[in-house]
Amino acid sequence: MMYYSNDLDRSRILSSIGFHTFTIFLRLTETEARQLYRDFWNCSAVKVVPLGKDKLDPNVLPKGYIVKYRKKGVGVSWYIRFSSDVAEHMRMSTNASSSNYMKEPTPYSVRATINPKILGGVIDYLTAANADSLDQAEENYNVKAADISPILGKFEQYFLNRIDYCFNFDPLELNMGCFADQLLTLIKQGYIPKYFTLATKFCEKSKRWKPYKDDFRLKSKSMTISCYWKYAQLNEDFPDCTDLERSRNVIRFEIKCEYSKVYAMSKNIKDILRGELSLQEMADNFTHGIDVNPIKNLLSDTFALDMVYKYFYKVIRRGDYFTYDGARLIVRSHNFRRDKEDRLLKALEWVKDNRGIANTISKLTGRELRNFKRSLRELDEIFVNPVTIPRRWNTKHIPNPLRAYEDCIFEEQILPIPEILFRERLEKYLSS
Repeated sequence: MMYYSNDLDRSRILSSIGFHTFTIFLRLTETEARQLYRDFWNCSAVKVVPLGKDKLDPNVLPKGYIVKYRKKGVGVSWYIRFSSDVAEHMRMSTNASSSNYMKEPTPYSVRATINPKILGGVIDYLTAANADSLDQAEENYNVKAADISPILGKFEQYFLNRIDYCFNFDPLELNMGCFADQLLTLIKQGYIPKYFTLATKFCEKSKRWKPYKDDFRLKSKSMTISCYWKYAQLNEDFPDCTDLERSRNVIRFEIKCEYSKVYAMSKNIKDILRGELSLQEMADNFTHGIDVNPIKNLLSDTFALDMVYKYFYKVIRRGDYFTYDGARLIVRSHNFRRDKEDRLLKALEWVKDNRGIANTISKLTGRELRNFKRSLRELDEIFVNPVTIPRRWNTKHIPNPLRAYEDCIFEEQILPIPEILFRERLEKYLSS
């Protein structure tokens, strides 16, 4: 057991792990979709915004629409988009004599995008939500939905469509010895996992596609991983946000799981939950058409932690940041076999010369690439990040943000032997 103590008020820190937004959906029939559209129109507290070039008409269904509260800071909005076939069917079905009239109702769905902290009554755009936030948000959603339309039902009837897990951290608050812009410079030199690509946007000035300025953003077919400066994002999207000034040194590491990823995770959890049911419970569920709903599991604190740690360590790695000379010194202090030491030192040199892990990987093939990836794993094991601190910063060491967060929020930690030995090496290095 190792003991850490500081004077920080843990109840007021910005740094946190959880989720910040999620989207749920509820299946509807044609009749329900029609009634819900009318109910939204008749509710004075919200406004209906059609998608595309459709004009607002309470008697004509648009191809899709968004519903927002007129008052800011409520924490929930709704979204319905009809496919071309469904939209055409719903228009044609207004005329029962039409030859294209379909007698059977076509199911559809409504999505609700929720910021659980805001919906729960806590006006805070910086700290992550957790399972405790969800309880009040669920209760408030049911009240607001009932005020608009019975078609919106209860929170427990919905299934997850998208989840945005996140780790928000303030390098100054966590005593990391650097500012947000410096840390982002290092993070942007991180690893790009398999199936992910670096996201870019078109620059009007240079007429070229470029990576995002204040955002290390990676995309796959089912996920988006972003690490961005929260102040820049709020200043652009929400300039009158009450938390704007407090966000100046906050970085958000975000894992946005789209429906295909959520579906795969839900299926795995459903299989586990079904396996825990008795034969009688399974029979009752089948008789009443009830299926297990993993929404609370996917929004649990444990699941959020697992997701953040898994992808943070993939992209940003497990180790601390050192100067190039400092990282070499830590490697040499382990007294590895000569071939292993040379391989690890070569990996550090490649990353420095190529300005990043992903850039290095893009230039290697065959045995060199295999050896480099092996070296990345072994550097993780000794808590050394292959990305190194520029000499001009005059900083010897920047801790891994997750480890700095753990040291900040936990007064006591049980650490594995390798980490204890690393901390001893680190103490000697910093005192030299």
